[in-house]
Amino acid sequence: MKKYLSLLLAVLMLSALLLGGCSSKTYTLRTYYYLDVLDTVSTIQVYLTPQQEKNKDYETWIHEKLLSYHRLFDAYNRYEGLNNVCTINENAGVAPVSVDDELFSLVKFCVDNMDETKGVNNIAFGSVTQIWKDFMSAVQAEEAAAAAQNGESNDSIPTTPFPSQEEITEAAKHTDINDLVLDEEAQTIYLADPDMRMDVGAVAKGYITERLADDLAEAGIESALIDLGGNIKILGKRLAGDGRDYYTSAIRNPRYDPNSEDPEERSQYLGDIVIHLNDQDTMVTSGNYERYVDIGGVRYSHLIDPATLWPSQHMRSVTILAQDSGLADYLSTALFMVDVETGEEILSHYEGVEACWVTPDNEVHMSSGFADHLAQ
Repeated sequence: MKKYLSLLLAVLMLSALLLGGCSSKTYTLRTYYYLDVLDTVSTIQVYLTPQQEKNKDYETWIHEKLLSYHRLFDAYNRYEGLNNVCTINENAGVAPVSVDDELFSLVKFCVDNMDETKGVNNIAFGSVTQIWKDFMSAVQAEEAAAAAQNGESNDSIPTTPFPSQEEITEAAKHTDINDLVLDEEAQTIYLADPDMRMDVGAVAKGYITERLADDLAEAGIESALIDLGGNIKILGKRLAGDGRDYYTSAIRNPRYDPNSEDPEERSQYLGDIVIHLNDQDTMVTSGNYERYVDIGGVRYSHLIDPATLWPSQHMRSVTILAQDSGLADYLSTALFMVDVETGEEILSHYEGVEACWVTPDNEVHMSSGFADHLAQ
């Protein structure tokens, strides 16, 4: 009898342990917004357990992570004790700069992918992009001053002159990627041309998105949605408890104008395209509607075509679906610079990556596997 009682007791104890192990966790969705990093609006959604909320101030911790990445990839500002992109540019033609793993890895990734992307996404193009950045900033300042004076937006052509072709052609002489010298053993970066400037803006947000996802996972976060100015990355399953364990997203309508009489332009999103995003999925869009100026009925975006040295007019937007956000960001910029056919050729070098193009004529093209990610 004692043997059977002991066996029964063991079974009861095992059942209790199994039931206890099956008890579901409780999560609270927290959404954090940051306006002072990466020149964009960053939105981070995380599902936290009560114990996680007790152990750490995640809002502050995530902010500090984003600020550290922002400073590292900043091409325009110095920070004490930090060798960043600005440091590399200031030492062009002077000396190699020792950098940390993150910055070296990002730069090496961009250099290694130049051939596959036909050289259209060149991080050594900063001498040209800086000219256009200064021009657009001047135009925007002029428009803002006119609006403040008149009390309404100013649609007239600004007096700020376009960059001269001579100026940008001269700057383009200092964009040879072969003058960007990487020393893996010493982990240094050197710009051999003293007039070269590096600009990693076309890939930095995606790269940071990917690194932040790794940081959250290492911190024990099981589920999160990261959105750094449209660079979206999913970590884990959605834990809202409503029966849907995946996230959904949509493509921004490049023609969106809430005041338009055209119903298609009043729609914020592109048609009825709804995209399912699961664990590790990333979605990145490069478009002409984020940083731009409109002059004389023409839109000039911040994405500069290396073939013309002027803002690219090939596309209205390009959306990339992939698993790596840094790669998606890099490719969305590259495909924005070329036609659909060339973009498909570039895409063929990358497995598991899909694209959706919106042309200047508002035609929508999708790669062969893009539709597999759409809601049916």
